[in-house]
Amino acid sequence: MEETYLKQLVRARDLLPYKRFVRIFEKTARDLELRGLSVERRQYLRWLAGELKGLPLPDACVVLQTMFGHPASKLLTKMPVQVDVPAPDMDAETIDLSSQCGAARSTAESVAGRNARPIPLNLRELMMSAAEKSRDSAAHAETALGRSALEILESDVVALARSYLSQSPIVMFPKISDLRTQVEGKTRQTRHPDQLRHLSFLNGVLCALLAEASIDLGEHQMVNDHACAAWVHANNIGHVPLAVWARGMQATSAYWNDAPNDALVAISRAEEHHPSGVASARLNSIRARTWSHLGNTERTLQAVRNAQDARANARDDEHDDLAYVGGVFNWDRVREERCASTAVLELIQRQDAELDPAALHCFTNLILAHCNRALTMSHAAPFEQRSTIVEATILSDMATARLFLGDVSGACNTLRPVFSLPGDMRTFPVLHRLRGMRIPLAQIQATRAVHELTEALRDFNAGSTVRALPPGTL
Repeated sequence: MEETYLKQLVRARDLLPYKRFVRIFEKTARDLELRGLSVERRQYLRWLAGELKGLPLPDACVVLQTMFGHPASKLLTKMPVQVDVPAPDMDAETIDLSSQCGAARSTAESVAGRNARPIPLNLRELMMSAAEKSRDSAAHAETALGRSALEILESDVVALARSYLSQSPIVMFPKISDLRTQVEGKTRQTRHPDQLRHLSFLNGVLCALLAEASIDLGEHQMVNDHACAAWVHANNIGHVPLAVWARGMQATSAYWNDAPNDALVAISRAEEHHPSGVASARLNSIRARTWSHLGNTERTLQAVRNAQDARANARDDEHDDLAYVGGVFNWDRVREERCASTAVLELIQRQDAELDPAALHCFTNLILAHCNRALTMSHAAPFEQRSTIVEATILSDMATARLFLGDVSGACNTLRPVFSLPGDMRTFPVLHRLRGMRIPLAQIQATRAVHELTEALRDFNAGSTVRALPPGTL
């Protein structure tokens, strides 16, 4: 068996662990007035293994020769392993370090007796290496992030969630994605269970936000990936509200992809977490939208009533850290009423040919009632909590209902604030609702007002930055 002479001498001095070797190497360099000279772990291991094609840098060669009394060319040469490798003279610090490291071994040998069988050199090397890894493992296990680092991340996540509904998804998506990368990076820097749990929660929140943004940008194939990741993070830490929210996003993704049966599966999986209160209200609102896609009037209206009942039965003290995040995760009555109006409108659009005038009048009045309540509550909210995009979807539902009643003038007046939306805030849900106006417009006698509204809708759609995004942009 051959090894570099350096490795044999290092072993003889009990300097094999890197940290012990580099301490003596750096002290020797300082004594030689080569301040700042050191050796990295990887380079040290290459020296021991004899993997260099040439010699180390000249200054390093001087230090090695001073430490071991032999030129670097000999030290890096491989030769048969010697049982008794001569240990060159050591300075005081080296002797002190070696004696400390060998004290326990000397005591054990004296107790065992002179005839004790010595530990093989290769096993001893393995034992020393294992001890060093244990020390490193202990240090790594104790690693924890500073409190301020976590607080800054949490503050950034909360700020994005609370501002999302009032900002362009085109602007928000890169910010959310970048912040998720930061959270994942911090996750690799800690082993503290509480910190890992909190970081997993923040990661799940950001995945849910990415799902929301993907819906707004019309990239529905990507929504399920983000929603599934959010559910995994939530489920791993037993966070029921976030898990239910993520399942709701999966259901939303499914019905936007014209797969309402898949949406019902996602809803049933969400119910495995036994949601209540506001979480149940949101889930029932999504169920109402799903049944409306299937054209089931009875179950749609029942789901709307169930959402209202769940909110009415919510406890006053019901809160959790997802509710604290707020913003897009604050499922308020505005969005609940908006969901109800959209669900009923979907029923009309799918059953228009089958509805008699009385049923049509009943449904449109129901839509207008939900929309009026939603707008009243939205206008009463503080300015920073209002969302022009959410209000645009409400106004679109209201305008479409009026078109089904033949009120073109009322529809145009209702849509005036919608048409003022900037191009990068004309999200897919807004565009989708406006495209739904083609059905009632086709049934109204062609007039100048109808023509002008049709042109305004076409211009609005063409001016959407979201619509102009090519596939795979995000």
